[in-house]
Amino acid sequence: MNNFSVLMSLYQGEDAQFFSEALQSIETQTMQPTEIIVVHDGPLTKELYDTLDIWREKLPIKEIALAENQGLGVALNKGLDACSYEIVARVDTDDINLNERFAIQYQFMMENLDVELCSAHIAEFDNDISVISGLRKVPLSDQIEKVIYRRNPINHMAVMFRKSAVIKAGGYQHMPYMEDYYLWVRMHAKGMNIANIDDVLVYARVGNGMLERRQGYKYYRSELRFMKQLLKLPIKDKSKIAMIFLARAHMRLLPTKILGNFYKLVRQS
Repeated sequence: MNNFSVLMSLYQGEDAQFFSEALQSIETQTMQPTEIIVVHDGPLTKELYDTLDIWREKLPIKEIALAENQGLGVALNKGLDACSYEIVARVDTDDINLNERFAIQYQFMMENLDVELCSAHIAEFDNDISVISGLRKVPLSDQIEKVIYRRNPINHMAVMFRKSAVIKAGGYQHMPYMEDYYLWVRMHAKGMNIANIDDVLVYARVGNGMLERRQGYKYYRSELRFMKQLLKLPIKDKSKIAMIFLARAHMRLLPTKILGNFYKLVRQS
């Protein structure tokens, strides 16, 4: 049997309908997970509890409830500890997974035993999944090595990894807005193999205001905090990396339109 876990983190700000659609996209997978770990990151809304009541009857959901909101990094770490299987698929609570996502990634991980984590391209949509607003393609093979200290080369909502490797790298850690990226660079610094599959496997709901959420002083401070931790790792070209992240940080203070143009340039590079 192809045993693997799905890991999700849920908080009260999530939309119950979007959460239900995400769970439905798990139900229709050609390869079903053995368990779905859902971490309640603090108390939830009645609508979210009601949604869980419905889907608990259909899917192998196991829940972990945190008394208060502790942030994505802490919640995912709690959930990771509860995962029973070595292979873990991350699923966001408002995204839609293509029906063969788990099957494709599981087969890839079984055929490439040296790979500790894999991701894939994503298609972005605002409200209507039939209207794709953009693609976030990730670098393949050796290209990951070239860009990992310039930008995030992994789509978190499309990740599948080996639990033991993530734990060895220190697991998810508190790093606002960048818990995932911080994990990838620590795995890379430890010499772990990271790969991307050349397929779109997830439809990611970006919604309105995505750029606004990625700018401002809080995000600026997060970039600097991330840079400080990054430079503590055993990596090369630290001066160059520091310059890149200082530039990234100041980009967060730019007007929305200019920041949007910057994102387009990065994705084309």
